[in-house]
Amino acid sequence: MTTTALLLAGCGSGGESTPTASSVAAPTTGCAAQPAAANATAIGLPSASVTLTGAGAEPRRVAAAAPDRTAPQQVTLTTSSTEESVSAATTRTVEMPLTARFDCTSDTELDLTLGTPTSPDPTLRRQLAAAAGSTGALSFGPGLAPLSLRLAPTDASSSEARSAIEQSLVQALHDAITVPVDAIGVGATWRTERTIASAATVVQTVEARLTAWDGNRLTIAFTAEESPVNSIFTIPGGDATLTIARYSYTGSGEVTLDLTRGLPVGGQATYTGARELVGAGDQSLLQKLGFTLTWR
Repeated sequence: MTTTALLLAGCGSGGESTPTASSVAAPTTGCAAQPAAANATAIGLPSASVTLTGAGAEPRRVAAAAPDRTAPQQVTLTTSSTEESVSAATTRTVEMPLTARFDCTSDTELDLTLGTPTSPDPTLRRQLAAAAGSTGALSFGPGLAPLSLRLAPTDASSSEARSAIEQSLVQALHDAITVPVDAIGVGATWRTERTIASAATVVQTVEARLTAWDGNRLTIAFTAEESPVNSIFTIPGGDATLTIARYSYTGSGEVTLDLTRGLPVGGQATYTGARELVGAGDQSLLQKLGFTLTWR
C-alpha cells in the first residue's frame, strides 16, 4: 500500500484561537501570478508510463489541459487509510477543501490553498484546524501526470497535522489517473505503470477505460494492482527491515477529469490488500490494508 483536492474546525487548546472555515479566505482570482509555495521543499512524485491499448471510437482528440483562468476551482478531497493486525488496528481519515488555480502563464503549474481540514478523530481534528490556510503547488507533466508537490504549512501547524495532510495528498496523487498523449475517443483503453518507493517499493499497474467525454469532462473507470519489486520492507523511522513473504493490493474506481481544472472534479476509489512480514526467528506479522478516496 502506498502512503499525490472543510467542513468543521476543532477548538483550540491553551486559550489559543484557531481558524474556522469562514475565517480562512480562499483566493478569488482565477489564476496565480506566483505559486504560493514556490519556496517550499518539493516532494517528488513517481513518473508514470502510459501504453495506449485501444484508441476508442471516433471522434478522437487529445486530452490536453485547457486551463480556466477566470475563476478558481473548489474541490474537497477525503482520504481514509486503515491498517489492521492481530494486535492493533488504526484508521486515519482526513477531509480537506482545496482551492486550485493555474499559474497565469503556465499550463503545468497549479497553486493550492487549503481550507479548514477535518477528521472524525477529535484529537486529529483539533490539530488540523491550525493548518487552515496552508498553501501548496503542484507541477504536471504530459498526460496530466503530477510530477511534484510543494507544501507550505502554516506556522501553527503541528507535526501531526503536517504529516496527515502530506500523506493524504501524496497518496491521492500516487493514485492519480494519467491519460494518453495520443488522440482518444470514448471506449479508449490504456495501461499505466509507476514505481512507488515507500516502506515497500512496489510497481503499480492501472488499467483505465474512457467511459464518457462530455465537453471538457472525461469520465474514466479503472482498476489497479500493486506488486513489490523485492522482498524488502523497511520499518518506518529506521534502517531495520523485514522480509515480505506475501503481498496483495488491488483497487478500482471512477474519476471525472475536467480539462479546464487542475484537480479531479469528482470520483471515488477503494483499495484493499494484505501483507505478511517476517522478521528474526521467522516471526510473522499479517497486516490487512485499506485505502479509500473521494473527490467532490
